[in-house]
Amino acid sequence: MKQLMITMLALLGIQAFARDKDGKIALAEEHLLKLKGEFGEDFTNQFVAALSKDPEGNSTDNATMSAMITAMSAKLQTAAAENSGLLAAKQKAEGDFLAEKAAKDTLAGVVTEKEGIIAKLSKKAEDDPQPKTVGMKDDQNSWMPSGSDSHLFGQKLSFLALDDAHPYNKRAYAAIAGRLGVDVFTPRAASSLDYASLKTDLGDYYRIRKQERIQSFLQELPSLTNIFPLEGGYQDQAVLVNLFLSDDFSQADSTALGSTFDNMVKGGYKFEPEILTMYDVMFAHKFTQLKELEKGWLGYLNREGSSTMKWSFIEYILVETAKKLKNEQEIRRIRGVRKNPTANVAGVAMQASNGLLKFIKNQISLFKIKPFAVGEWTSSTIAGYVRDATKLIPEVLRDSGRMVLYMSTDALSDYHINLESLYGLNQDYKPELMYVKEYPSVKIIAIPGMAPSKRMIWTIAGNFSLFEDRSGEMLNFSLEQQDWTLKVWSNWRESVWAYLVGKKFASAAEMPSDYSTQLIFCNDVDEPAAFFIPMDTNDTTPSVLNHTSLVSVSNSAATAITDIDDCAVGQNVRLKCGNSTNAVTIAASGKFSLLTAAWNPSVGDVLYLLKRSDGKFIELSRDTVSSSAVALAANATAPDVATLGYNFITVANSAATALTTLTNAVTGKVYTLYGGSSTNATTIANAGNFVLTAAMTLSAGTWIQLQKSADAKFYEINRG
Repeated sequence: MKQLMITMLALLGIQAFARDKDGKIALAEEHLLKLKGEFGEDFTNQFVAALSKDPEGNSTDNATMSAMITAMSAKLQTAAAENSGLLAAKQKAEGDFLAEKAAKDTLAGVVTEKEGIIAKLSKKAEDDPQPKTVGMKDDQNSWMPSGSDSHLFGQKLSFLALDDAHPYNKRAYAAIAGRLGVDVFTPRAASSLDYASLKTDLGDYYRIRKQERIQSFLQELPSLTNIFPLEGGYQDQAVLVNLFLSDDFSQADSTALGSTFDNMVKGGYKFEPEILTMYDVMFAHKFTQLKELEKGWLGYLNREGSSTMKWSFIEYILVETAKKLKNEQEIRRIRGVRKNPTANVAGVAMQASNGLLKFIKNQISLFKIKPFAVGEWTSSTIAGYVRDATKLIPEVLRDSGRMVLYMSTDALSDYHINLESLYGLNQDYKPELMYVKEYPSVKIIAIPGMAPSKRMIWTIAGNFSLFEDRSGEMLNFSLEQQDWTLKVWSNWRESVWAYLVGKKFASAAEMPSDYSTQLIFCNDVDEPAAFFIPMDTNDTTPSVLNHTSLVSVSNSAATAITDIDDCAVGQNVRLKCGNSTNAVTIAASGKFSLLTAAWNPSVGDVLYLLKRSDGKFIELSRDTVSSSAVALAANATAPDVATLGYNFITVANSAATALTTLTNAVTGKVYTLYGGSSTNATTIANAGNFVLTAAMTLSAGTWIQLQKSADAKFYEINRG
């Protein structure tokens, strides 16, 4: 029975049978119709009855199995007979009677063989496949995008090149770099289906495919529904009513003293709303140039003949799209920052709705949450930090056994390591505690996707929830064919909210210092100071509403910053140049007239500012990447860089000087060379140990980035 169930799953094109709320198998109407069309009413009824009796396929009676196998055999014989008839007609027309007879005999043998296989497999229990294990070697020099790499993952392989022939490599590189705060230009293909690399890498020669499916590198992220409950049925705004009890209620009995009732009344009740906000989100795409599948390398996914609509291929693509949408939602539920859409302008996934971190920021700004003034933790202070912050929670909540501390997976790792360094030698030390060591009633839960945020959040278990309108709406794709193209879209609602936050005050000064009016507690640090969030493209007044450290991105036109939005008086701001394409600049005028000089940065340069009461910005300092570079000796042609770092600057030479190598350079590392003088400026030839786009002269103000490859040569990544 189990093998028969597997056969039916393959026929229906599904991975598993659906189950109803009681856990019973329930075949969809479309699947019942397909089975009836293939095997008839009797077989379908028998198979459904067998499933209800034996949903796991273990012990169906022999009589039932024999009847179903007979029905399948009859179907196979009928199909074989039809095929034989078609073949006979063709061969009779060609006058090849002998070939016709041989083909009939062959088909009859196949039918007999298949009947034997079906009978044998139906009686045999299915063996679980052996798991595949892949050994992974720890990479001590893991690759990190610099924003100017020439190959994806740092591997000098042609199919990983970041060039116009491999635009999807550029898109993958931009996505990885964006997660690390480095923004790079993301190319958009003229067609949504990009076959250029296949044609370039494979050419016109026939090759054998190793597998029948396209290999996708997309991995599904863990779902936050394992941490926070998911609730449906919310369309717009839902009101959650909170009750706050003011003052204390009990007192010493003074009735014997003649007290009147009205004079002794104390305590009070206040009802305040908590309004849940739902965000509208959408997916929209347009498939074009599907006709190219007919004669391309992906042609085996074309099962529609000459029709322009390649539904088999589209089905596969949408399965991968569903995984991508789910991943984006999981990240957005934590780090999303809602930005209202603009008509006819495609938005960004992370700006579709507010996530947990933004929700906490909003509640702090509404004076519902008073954060603990404890500053930023480090890997060497986190154990004491967690202890001291947890101690600030009102004791009645802290010791209730219902409090949970949420932190990132990186923070949890640092917490365990710090505890081990402090208490690892103690005999009673327990590794990898999932509760606060000094307060065992406070449970710790790590949230994936929360790093590098250093925010820690304490609240009662079950307070946070994920909200939606209808289950499955995100993946309920609508399809519309327009000429030779196909439109695909879906619309849904989502939100992250808490049932109980805290009493609302008019200002932070009015909030009690004992945190007694709130049920969510947090530290006063979100993104670490060393972390930068990207600015919007071409933004001349970037906002520091979400973080005070900003990094510029690739711009389509010259971008001169004239102001910084949402910056409070006395607030420190850090601006970093993250891309050289129309790099941001700041003139020493207007709001920035107090700068020591205009800021025309190179990639990596940082400007530190503070806003003054008159709206102008004071320059605190500026970091210039080349200023921290190690000076090479005059006339050096093969400097030893083993202990000097990765950034170097040339000096004036007494004679013509050509660099021939960087002695003792580390394979895989990126080295940046700045031109420090035009006097007999150091040169690098596009030959020997260097593979460049062209020869380089390191005159004053120039720079070049080189990466040492496994072949001991230095490859150019970028120059300026």
